[in-house]
Amino acid sequence: MVCLAGVAVAAAILYVHGQIDRLGDGYTSFCTINSSINCDRVLSSRHARLAGLPVAWLALAAYLGMAGVFAAAARSAGDRSRRLLALGGAGVIGALVFSTYMAVISILWLQTICLLCSGLYAVSVANTALALAALRVAARDGSGLPLKASSAAAIFGLAVASVTGIAFFTWPRQSAVLSSDIRDAEDVRNADPEFYKWYTDLPRVDPSTLVRDEQAKSLPSDKVVIVDFFDLECGHCKKSYQMVKELAARRGDRVQVIHRHFPLDATCNDIVTSSVHPNACRAAEAVECAGLLGKHDEMLEILFANQGQLFIENLTRLAGKIGLDKAAMQKCLDEHRTLPLVLADARAGARLEITSTPTVFVGGRRIQGVLEEVSKYEAAVLIDSPHGS
Repeated sequence: MVCLAGVAVAAAILYVHGQIDRLGDGYTSFCTINSSINCDRVLSSRHARLAGLPVAWLALAAYLGMAGVFAAAARSAGDRSRRLLALGGAGVIGALVFSTYMAVISILWLQTICLLCSGLYAVSVANTALALAALRVAARDGSGLPLKASSAAAIFGLAVASVTGIAFFTWPRQSAVLSSDIRDAEDVRNADPEFYKWYTDLPRVDPSTLVRDEQAKSLPSDKVVIVDFFDLECGHCKKSYQMVKELAARRGDRVQVIHRHFPLDATCNDIVTSSVHPNACRAAEAVECAGLLGKHDEMLEILFANQGQLFIENLTRLAGKIGLDKAAMQKCLDEHRTLPLVLADARAGARLEITSTPTVFVGGRRIQGVLEEVSKYEAAVLIDSPHGS
């Protein structure tokens, strides 16, 4: 029954994969809740595929196979039953090792929890617990262990070696886009054809429709405009902010970055039904208040640096740290002087059908979530740059 649960979860993952492939950013799965619990981000990452196929196909085949093996063992007796149980035990060990690898990628590398994937991890752990319990029963009643400790250790070592090999050959390498030899779109296409195709297939909108009216009048024609819709309490937004900041330092002659607020907080965002990040709206107001006082970018920097301390009582203290007048800052916040700006940004994001943060538009192309490395953003800029190096 546990293996059949694994089959059901793998089938659900494959359904979500299919919807993502068919609809792209136009699809949001039922298990995408916020930036930290987001099946779509995990399942659309390159780690979710092997040789171009969703990893879930491997899980589906593995759990179907194990279900069949265990069912056959239950109908058999003697040596045949023990051989089948040994084969099933080998599958359990392999699934546990591979599930551990995928969990590490999701939680530590992508910093996102996929609820459906977690279901597969739970199935793997449950299978392991049942297998250990069965071994203890076999040891007590003297019926003979279907899998010796030395054999189990050898299978475990083989599984670890196999997963290590998969990681070595499939882990994303640092892009060659950082090389000074990569100067334009054609160079990007030659250096990283997979990224080039993915990025150029993204739909594109006019960047002037992504910014505030007063900003649209002064957009540069010789630079790639990057518009970042973010939430100050969103961990992935902090990572995206840092990457875009590094990109601007490297390619300031080619890019103009514009930040817009999309707090996942019902206080100022009409499409949010519950406040995932309850301090996000007031923090966004604080950034805009600092902007009125001449230190927008500095306030944005210090709030991201202190992301876990964005409660209202702390905002003026942080403002004081960057040299702002705390009384003036408090007055601006008390009067909600900049709330209209935050509301306008959130409503603009709603019109663009933004459903999660960060959502970054590079040259009008929508990138939902965070790319794996700064060089990918740099590649995007080189592709859409109106001039060569």
